[in-house]
Amino acid sequence: MTEAEGAKRAVELSTDAELYASEQSAKAREVLADAEAYATSAVAKAITEHGIEAAQYQVALKLVEALTALGTSNGSQIVIVPASAMDAFGDAFRLLKGRL
Repeated sequence: MTEAEGAKRAVELSTDAELYASEQSAKAREVLADAEAYATSAVAKAITEHGIEAAQYQVALKLVEALTALGTSNGSQIVIVPASAMDAFGDAFRLLKGRL
């Protein structure tokens, strides 16, 4: 095989690898989108069946997750917590009371 043929084949293989990686990335995005759609549907169903408490619980849960991530990130010596966070925590615990 000549040097030019080898270079050509290397370009072809590189292009194939990039195409494969792009296809896999697109599939992963599709799976994530489907999962998000399912989760949204489940939350909507819970709100329909159980009222506003289900929505409040989801909001409180997301707030707890966000604050946890913020507090555990590197270089975060100061965490500013919105005043409404404590209300959200209280709401979440009140909603869970009696269900555990």
